[in-house]
Amino acid sequence: MSSNYLITLCGLVVLLVQLTASAYFAGCDNTYQLQPGLSYVESPYYPNNYPAGTSCRYKFVAPLDYYIKIQCNVNLPSTNGQCSTDNFYLDNEGDLLMRGSENFCGTGSFSRESLFTELVLAYISDSYSSGNFKCTLDVQPQPCSCGWSINMRIANGQQASINEFPSMVALKNRQSNQPSFCGGVIVSHRHIVSAAHCVLQIAQPSDVIAIVGTNNLQNPSSSRYYAQYNIMQILRHEQYQNDPEVVNDIAVLITSTTIKWTRGSGPVCLPPTGTTNDFTYSNVDVIGWGTLFFAGPTSATLQKITLMVVDNQVCQTEYNGIATINSGQICTYDVSGNARDSCQYDSGGPVIFKQPRHYLAGVISFGKDCAAGSYPMGVNTRITSYVPWIRNKIGNSNCVVSM
Repeated sequence: MSSNYLITLCGLVVLLVQLTASAYFAGCDNTYQLQPGLSYVESPYYPNNYPAGTSCRYKFVAPLDYYIKIQCNVNLPSTNGQCSTDNFYLDNEGDLLMRGSENFCGTGSFSRESLFTELVLAYISDSYSSGNFKCTLDVQPQPCSCGWSINMRIANGQQASINEFPSMVALKNRQSNQPSFCGGVIVSHRHIVSAAHCVLQIAQPSDVIAIVGTNNLQNPSSSRYYAQYNIMQILRHEQYQNDPEVVNDIAVLITSTTIKWTRGSGPVCLPPTGTTNDFTYSNVDVIGWGTLFFAGPTSATLQKITLMVVDNQVCQTEYNGIATINSGQICTYDVSGNARDSCQYDSGGPVIFKQPRHYLAGVISFGKDCAAGSYPMGVNTRITSYVPWIRNKIGNSNCVVSM
């Protein structure tokens, strides 16, 4: 491609990761809080060229649940179709290290959109050349979205792919050294759904930390999306009971601050109110950091298993003399006979149905000894029975989509 056309190189920008940002952008590192509507950014001295040997970085942040559409005209030198001296970078996730950015040079224009609320631009020039650019930014409401995955253990499970389940939450008690005492799932910017029995013994909400955006609890910061959120309020179902039978095993936890959407952390979809889908004979994913076998060690990395939902009457046969299975419960079964099951400390974690969005079908509640037989059956809270209750507790703040 000749140098008078725009060049786009997709991939990792290793250069920016290896060297500190201050080495490049000292004196020209800018963050802008945008409002809905149009704004623009120009290179220094535009329409003249920026000075050779300069570098600048620009971070743009839209309001919550808005995104940024950007159109840029660039005029940067290139050599034989390659960006050899000057580089113009755009990262549509707002990552200051530009780890997944695109690289542009040459002359031309392009349009992009931020994935969520943030976007980063930067240019780097050597000591002998220069260019210019101008970009128009249009801040618009973000279309309603939920249940995404960055890739569109539990007893005898397998390790989940990195950020495969962005809605997954590990709940940690500040008063304990245990990495996580239960799981949970993000349903809105301020709300996490878990099991009522998980938070029954919590002395005060501030004892709980919600860990999001990571698969690895031993080294959570190994994920660029890792974050922690304090809990300010816990709402257990008003009619929860666990003696003599488990009933209404569901709770909502309210975070102190807004949970930031990224590719690695975001809300699961709730089934639409009134849906008739009971998920019977559907395959679902059950995930958690619980013990790998009964009374065994917990897993440092997020584990998943794919199980089948079974009819409640079949489940009742399995639990005769142990528990009464009610209409607010949904049972999962390892039809493969490989003794795969949820286990201790997996409680409160999600049972996820993919189509292709991630929908919350259940919340892990109880079972027999983890994978006690080759065909174990676990009992979960049936979310379709509690969608009105959840939406009431979260102020209808979740994204509503059809299945």
